[in-house]
Amino acid sequence: MKALAWDIGGANIKRLLLDSSANAVSSDVFYFPMWQRKADLEDFLRKKNIKADIVGVTMTAELCDVFGSKGEGVRYIVGICEKVFKSPYYLSIDGKLQRKDEIDDYLALAASNWAASIKYLEAKYKRGMLLDVGSTTTDIVPFGYPELKDFLRGATDLERLRKGFLVYTGILRTPVSAIVHRVPLREGFTRVSSEIFAISADVYNVLGLLDHYRCTTPDGGGKTPQDSMRRLARLLCADIGELTEEEIRYICDYVYQKQAGDIAEALKEVNEGYGLKKPRVYVCGSGVTLGMRACKIARLDAVNLAEATDAYDNIPCLGIAEMLIGKV
Repeated sequence: MKALAWDIGGANIKRLLLDSSANAVSSDVFYFPMWQRKADLEDFLRKKNIKADIVGVTMTAELCDVFGSKGEGVRYIVGICEKVFKSPYYLSIDGKLQRKDEIDDYLALAASNWAASIKYLEAKYKRGMLLDVGSTTTDIVPFGYPELKDFLRGATDLERLRKGFLVYTGILRTPVSAIVHRVPLREGFTRVSSEIFAISADVYNVLGLLDHYRCTTPDGGGKTPQDSMRRLARLLCADIGELTEEEIRYICDYVYQKQAGDIAEALKEVNEGYGLKKPRVYVCGSGVTLGMRACKIARLDAVNLAEATDAYDNIPCLGIAEMLIGKV
């Protein structure tokens, strides 16, 4: 039995094929800026489609401002998937898989990928906390706690932002000026410009903590560490010659610690706010290194899922695929 799962995001489209008979998994992440390539979605999915017995879809791309509303985005994505895939299932935020003719509320399909991750983690680890650090956002979701089930069932992004379960920061696409307003330089601290001259990908590119620069650069330029240094210097209204490489690396490390600290603060808020008594944290996503650092700052026991599965940056699709296998 082959189950094909898709996570259609605003910046990335993730695909995973689970072959239960061979106990094999293949996972891919494709950069696809929906705000620029909305009209290409059908053609892209057709080209990347793989033969499978059953198909499931989750999404977060409906939030892109290329759509007038989230409802419009969900309906557009469902419409495209209906053309490309044969009778696909769609995941809702209450963790249910349903075909198009079973959908009562299209908004229930919006930003549902975390629900698939929870299904996977509950089946494998029973109880703990998910920390999924992606390119753009970070999910913090307790699982295996009956007292939280009612809240988590059907929780929208707005509700998760309010409760601390969603932090809008990631390892690739976050503007550095959204992480820090000042950085250490020479005798003190220097304010940074609020322009999108550099993004978090540039920080981790310089620090050597980035596996792949999987997004466009702010200036349309190259993706070498030197290119990233140039963009980071521009953030301080400077050219590369006005700052030393050592100074730029020191600034990058400061940004790294600040972003990890922000995630750590959110972890502690959820942990203490819901009386979870320091649960074990299961860290995944393209920013797993950043997530592990946040757990260390928060003094929480953490499991690096990159050491447990090759699909560590695609846990939602892995969860959907296993749910699909269970339906057959």
